[in-house]
Amino acid sequence: MNEKSFWQFAADSLKDNSEIVLITVADSYLSSPGKQGFKMFVLPDRTTKGTIGGGIMEKQLIDYAVDILSGKETKLVKRLQHSSKTELENSGLICGGFQTIIFTVLSNKELSVINSILSNIEKKQNGVFELKHNSFNYYTDTSLKDDYEFNYEDDANYYYKENMGLMDTAYVIGGGHVGLAVCQVMKFLGFHVIVFDHREDVFTMLQNVYADEKIIIDYKDVNKHINEGNKSYVIIVTPQHMGDKEALGSVINMNFKYIGMMGSKRKIKTIFNNLAKEGYDKKLFDRVHSPIGLEIEAETPNEIAVSIAAEVIKIKHSE
Repeated sequence: MNEKSFWQFAADSLKDNSEIVLITVADSYLSSPGKQGFKMFVLPDRTTKGTIGGGIMEKQLIDYAVDILSGKETKLVKRLQHSSKTELENSGLICGGFQTIIFTVLSNKELSVINSILSNIEKKQNGVFELKHNSFNYYTDTSLKDDYEFNYEDDANYYYKENMGLMDTAYVIGGGHVGLAVCQVMKFLGFHVIVFDHREDVFTMLQNVYADEKIIIDYKDVNKHINEGNKSYVIIVTPQHMGDKEALGSVINMNFKYIGMMGSKRKIKTIFNNLAKEGYDKKLFDRVHSPIGLEIEAETPNEIAVSIAAEVIKIKHSE
């Protein structure tokens, strides 16, 4: 989900509605359809933005949010068990999972908090989003050790916290056919997308309407525009091996959630050997996913992009 468009939807919706509801999956276990951090806005007319897992349960929770807005319901926390045998509320599902759902009613008085979130997203700075009973907050210039924290004592005593502001960012190094396809699929997945190329007039860069930023730069200097951290995913797909070598050499000493490089095994070995001769620690190459992507016999640029995206998703949700 694109966090910027999600929170902008809330800001825009509050201009036309006195109240809207934010539904948040505060925690989840086993086969719950919605995972911790999933969110959805619900308007009085049942217009929604985001998802909390889909299916019949999501529809039921949307209906419940609308009932909160109309005053028919007042309970703002649901502890759902996806099983017919439970002492908690039965969700109607049989997948065996468990999750806590928080309903937060927002009005114009929360616009300043929403605007703070949007401002940090724009500045690419982290902050901490917090929900408590009848409390909706955002704290700038701080972060959690883990991305989520949740503590529950009862429906009036709980807190949910989440790192928010830094977006998952795909740094696509190489603006050719594969780079274009990767930008398209990563944008579809909700990533902030930045693409680099050293050529000013390559037509695939001109055609690229998916990247949020397009930077023309020597590949050896891409590190100047890449942020380290758990939200950064580096995808090296330049059109020639020298470009791959320069790009990898530029970023190999930095810390990312994911770094991958396209190429044959022979080309990859050559690049690693050449960088080692230049003094790079061979141990650093162990964390490079190369050949890049999950092995699905991909051949076309679009197929390669799907395999790369699949590998990124796998790493993104790993511990």
